[in-house]
Amino acid sequence: MTSANEAHSHLIASPAAHQQTTECPACAARREDPPLPSQVIEMMAKREHRMHHWLWHEVRNNWNRYPRDIQRKIDELGWKPPRPVLDEGGNPDLKNDSGEDFLYMHRQMIADVNAVLSQAKDPNYPRVQGWLMPPPPDDRSYSVPPVWFNPADQDQVPFATLDRIKSDVFYYKRFQFWQKAFTDPVYLRRVSLGALGATIEFTIHNAMHMRWSAFSGSIRPDPLQESGDIDPTGGETIGKEWDDPRYNFLGDTYSSHVNPIFWKLHGWIDDRIENWKVANGVAGDEFWKGTWVGKMPKQEKGATVHALLEDPQHAAPHMSELHQVAKLVARTGIFHSFMPSFTVDAW
Repeated sequence: MTSANEAHSHLIASPAAHQQTTECPACAARREDPPLPSQVIEMMAKREHRMHHWLWHEVRNNWNRYPRDIQRKIDELGWKPPRPVLDEGGNPDLKNDSGEDFLYMHRQMIADVNAVLSQAKDPNYPRVQGWLMPPPPDDRSYSVPPVWFNPADQDQVPFATLDRIKSDVFYYKRFQFWQKAFTDPVYLRRVSLGALGATIEFTIHNAMHMRWSAFSGSIRPDPLQESGDIDPTGGETIGKEWDDPRYNFLGDTYSSHVNPIFWKLHGWIDDRIENWKVANGVAGDEFWKGTWVGKMPKQEKGATVHALLEDPQHAAPHMSELHQVAKLVARTGIFHSFMPSFTVDAW
């Protein structure tokens, strides 16, 4: 198998995006997508769900930047990522199957949400259904929110990069290229699933999060924690005001999954797994190498994180551990961002 970089030069135009066999009534009638049922929003806005999703991204994306003593303490709490997605140089690792962790974890989240949707019984939203392709600039159902300038957040959300990602030119130059690339069987046969997942994560995934992000007046600040011993009872690392269901900023892993667009873009990404399987003659579900979803609240065959977190018996002790890991992460002053740390023109 050739490397992802070697395969880039062999990309050709792809067939139409992966078509799903059935659609919700509203989708089939070509109406605007129905709202995400409140049951999903209420579940994903809970603190335990927010903290788990946030920390999964934090430790996996920043592990090689943490001081050794912080790594050791996080490891003792069971949160050492088996496959950090960024190498010590800060570049995506396309060989260690961390990209599979990215695809697998979000597939599990979709499964948990689909379980909630099956109970909600909303005929217009029976399950997560991703975009067939990222919406173009003239799509009124998914208009791109305007770029914002907030002096307090200049370091977190660079204005120039955000303005570029939200531009029409960026869509036609990059998004259309990515759509063709990640559905092209010739390319998909040349990359491992791990390489595909990592490449998607740091190109179109991050760009989709920021392109459809909207500024609502305030963005959760990165937590700060003074050095010293970690006291798990010493207060909250992230203020509880950020647990309000209305805080659904797509540019923050603490809140992005509360936003309805999260499920559209991750549904699109999940369909790329199926494209890869078809291109490589893979059947069934026994192909996964990377299945890290963070420390599980309980080790139980077939159990999924967000389903377990709905059980107070699992959620309470898990939150205690999450709180300790969060304080350790805060001590580093190193945080994950959807904004690219390297030029997307490389892809």
